[in-house]
Amino acid sequence: MNFQTYDRIPFQVQAVEITEENLDEAAKFIGDVKEDDDGTRYILVDSRMVPSITRVYVGYFMTRIGKKVRCYSPRIFHEQFVKPANSDGTPVIVHGEMP
Repeated sequence: MNFQTYDRIPFQVQAVEITEENLDEAAKFIGDVKEDDDGTRYILVDSRMVPSITRVYVGYFMTRIGKKVRCYSPRIFHEQFVKPANSDGTPVIVHGEMP
């Protein structure tokens, strides 16, 4: 078996960090607001809308490309995405580095 090297095509997403202030609004896109036993509010995610995660808490990120919505924990989000650094929108990427 011969493995070959390929570059992943970069793409951009729109993203928002989930905060206490926007939790209810974000839930409209992905599920229903619930509360843990300790009173912590979170979004119980509808798996038909976002198949890869079941709960979204304050500090998580929601991204969209067209109609596709995805959610990420802060660690995973910062491992996979960086803000564009140049005026032309091209990102400065250092894999795994948190901004």
